[in-house]
Amino acid sequence: MLLSVEANALFTNTSLPKIVGVKKIVDRGGIGFEWSSLAKYPNIQGVKIYRAKIVKGKRGPFERVGAVGSRFATHFVDTTAKAGMRYLYTFTTFSGLSESPYGEVVEVKSKPPYRAVKFVSATLVDRGVVKLLWVPNSEPTVTEYLIQRNCTYDNKWHFLARVKGRISPEYIDTNAMRGYKCGYRIFATDPFGTPSFLGKVLSVEVK
Repeated sequence: MLLSVEANALFTNTSLPKIVGVKKIVDRGGIGFEWSSLAKYPNIQGVKIYRAKIVKGKRGPFERVGAVGSRFATHFVDTTAKAGMRYLYTFTTFSGLSESPYGEVVEVKSKPPYRAVKFVSATLVDRGVVKLLWVPNSEPTVTEYLIQRNCTYDNKWHFLARVKGRISPEYIDTNAMRGYKCGYRIFATDPFGTPSFLGKVLSVEVK
């Protein structure tokens, strides 16, 4: 979707060129953009990138998510976009303290999270030792697993460990809280930290 909106920069200079005809590429690790070269404009110092969320059909405010400090640059990758979201992006050119009006607005839907990890078992194998087993994720871009633990002494989820390697199937918790019931959950992630959907939570009485 392409729209036209007005910039709200402190100093808007309508003589500066607008960014139009932006191409996009969507991946789980980020959203990439390409625009035509601004090399023929010697007064342009670069491009600023703005993003707004669309939630339940309503657009939030545009906020700057990056800048490219060269008129010769023609690409930007937003690695802060969250999986499974709808966004609007727009771009301005800048020179000193002045910016152009917003250019065209590009709607992007980021890819959904990875499939939930299939959690097989959480088993007490010794005093205060819990063994976790899961089915390795089949997505080749997954690089590690994030494990969290929730015990009844505070009923809050806490980071427990990172397990490197997509084909890794287990983790041994040697510090489980004895005398409490502890729950475990696992997320698969890629190098950009994009998580999987939340899967099954397994609990065990730690003795």
